[in-house]
Amino acid sequence: MDNLKYPLVSVFTCVYNRADTIERVFRSIKSQTYPNIEHVIVNDGSTDNVMELIRQYKDEVDFNVKVFDKPNGGKHTATNIAWSLAEGQYIVQLDSDDELLPFAIEKLVGLWNEIPDWERENYWCVQGRCRTQLSDKLVGELYPDNINYLPTEEKKIAASKVSGDKLGLMRSDIIKNYKYPEPSGVKFVSERVLWWELNKKYSTWYSNTIVLIYYVDEGECLSNPKMTVQTATNRCWDARWCIENAHKYRQIDLRKNIIKYVRYWHYANEQYKRDNSFLSIDASGYVKFLSLLLWLPLKFVKLKIED
Repeated sequence: MDNLKYPLVSVFTCVYNRADTIERVFRSIKSQTYPNIEHVIVNDGSTDNVMELIRQYKDEVDFNVKVFDKPNGGKHTATNIAWSLAEGQYIVQLDSDDELLPFAIEKLVGLWNEIPDWERENYWCVQGRCRTQLSDKLVGELYPDNINYLPTEEKKIAASKVSGDKLGLMRSDIIKNYKYPEPSGVKFVSERVLWWELNKKYSTWYSNTIVLIYYVDEGECLSNPKMTVQTATNRCWDARWCIENAHKYRQIDLRKNIIKYVRYWHYANEQYKRDNSFLSIDASGYVKFLSLLLWLPLKFVKLKIED
């Protein structure tokens, strides 16, 4: 294998109770046209028979499959482990209910080669687009044809206006320097916690080529979670993180974040009053929240002064 022509790509999948969907992940990896792949799978404390399916898959394929089994801690904790195990020059995430198109990795590696040599060190990621199983059209708007040749800040603004899921092939020498925070009691940390920092420091190369199919209308998933006390805990932590960090990354949609914080704090408090189960959020939360509301006017003053 010519590792210069075909650098190793680490595909990682974090799994929690996905015995019903994991086969489509396996099929899509086995169908890849790109010849130099390893698959890193982190089982995040599943209670179904998904580990049995993973072992069968590992025995069937002729490429390297690394499997790590851990207690349930959330996708962000599993991702931290997957990144530490990955040995590829590039890393790409494949969720346990999604499907790569057969040419996906080949196309994404090709996008890296489109970046001029002298500019490549400034990039952390190349991005392709996604569609659902219900349509052949990509989800969201098209990137402008000239987006990769715009000045850096104009490119970031143009990309931020394009909605829809994307799939990125990341440089491992950059991504391995980062790690998701693992706050106690929180089972989901949004990707924005790292993506905002990475996009502040580095550039991304964009493509409208569809490389991934994600499945909708299949019940509960991370983007459509069942409303529980755990969900409220996760969302409250996320909202507070956004409010505290939005100005740092010039993401100052404070109104949206405040609404989200209030909504999920209210849900969590109502749940606590019903069954006394809301113990994973600090009992002094209301004091903290009132302090936050008092702090926000000062934050707006700071924004006006600095802007």
